[in-house]
Amino acid sequence: MRRSLIGRTTRAFPATIMLSVMSQELGLASADGAAAKDSDFAALLAKVKGNDRAAFGELYRRAVTPVYRYLHARTGDVPRAEELTQEVFLAALAGLDGLRAADETQFLAWLFQIARYKLADHLRRRYRRPSEPLDEARELPDGQASLEDLAASREQRAELRRALEQLTPEQREVVLYKYVLGYDNERTGRLVGKKANAVNQLHHRALASLQRLLAKAGVSG
Repeated sequence: MRRSLIGRTTRAFPATIMLSVMSQELGLASADGAAAKDSDFAALLAKVKGNDRAAFGELYRRAVTPVYRYLHARTGDVPRAEELTQEVFLAALAGLDGLRAADETQFLAWLFQIARYKLADHLRRRYRRPSEPLDEARELPDGQASLEDLAASREQRAELRRALEQLTPEQREVVLYKYVLGYDNERTGRLVGKKANAVNQLHHRALASLQRLLAKAGVSG
């Protein structure tokens, strides 16, 4: 699969290929599935606010995968992403009474906002403990790759995440929603508060910036 990607997108290497590989490693499988009807979601949310545990379980089931994928893409660490995902939903449960989301996409936008706050808190704690590695992803690719290949792959993922953090917040969110979560321009636009054409412009600017940052870091084809 990786070879076919490289063959089709040579001019875009390395940014689009690395983002696609990141998505494949997270197991993307039609993440842009149909959202619940607005009326169905409103009814489900009303049940959750009425302390219906089964309803909150359903809400969690619908949203946990995109939140986890988002946090894993930002951290590159499975246990850390799992811990932060749990923190996000605990905070969401505590703040449901003040939630004004009218549909599932607005609910996800609210969760992603909480996720950004939790991630920022996590990064502040890590900077106060400099002995903990900041960039290294703990998981390694499967297969029979050589140690040299494993090291190169891990370093490339770390460089990609460092480059993502240097984008503007809007550019970074657009890249993550499109590549990691598989959302189209319309749904991404609803999450970031932009029209689809503005999302497309942000997308292309983000890729151009990633290309420059990765080339500067020495990541090439």
